[in-house]
Amino acid sequence: MKCPLCSKRKPKRFCPAKRAVICSVCCGEKRVVEIDCPADCPHLVDGQKYQQEKIARRRLKKEGAGTYIRRAGLYTEHPELFLRIERTVVELFRSERDMSDTDVRSAFELVLQTLETQKSGLIYEHSSTSSMVNELSGRLVHTLLEYKDGSQSATGTVTLDFVKDVVSEFKNEVEFYIDLHSNAKSYLKHIARYHPVKETETDTQSRLIIT
Repeated sequence: MKCPLCSKRKPKRFCPAKRAVICSVCCGEKRVVEIDCPADCPHLVDGQKYQQEKIARRRLKKEGAGTYIRRAGLYTEHPELFLRIERTVVELFRSERDMSDTDVRSAFELVLQTLETQKSGLIYEHSSTSSMVNELSGRLVHTLLEYKDGSQSATGTVTLDFVKDVVSEFKNEVEFYIDLHSNAKSYLKHIARYHPVKETETDTQSRLIIT
């Protein structure tokens, strides 16, 4: 008997989404990205935990503890902002399968340029020659400004400088994945696994990525 997804390997794991037993390789590579995994699937939960710990170790080794502390500090102030940014990227990725990590990095760079321009008092959205980069950049700017203008928290209003710091951290994270992996979509696949199509607010809060 062969795995129904690849027709190559021996199936070992029950997949609740496919309602079939599949091989561990297909489970690891296709979860959430190609398989509509339920949020409570034990293989999904264990895989997320393992990947998050592995990436955190690699970033600590390469960049030092300062990166983790800085990102964790920003996240602690406004976790919802991180969630919205990740969702914005993942939602477009699911409809535009040709999107790559370099597109995401370029979009974050455009967002930073647009925010810097707004800080000077001008309203201008910077653009690229890539329609996909422009689409993602536009969605991100909308997401960020909507959150900034409508958010209040115990730590006060969200400033434009804070939003820029968060975007910079996301851009740095994408660059880390680009340098680390040969796969052109490694970052996109990584964050997509933390945001299944069908998820509850509680599920997403517990799976936000701080690496």
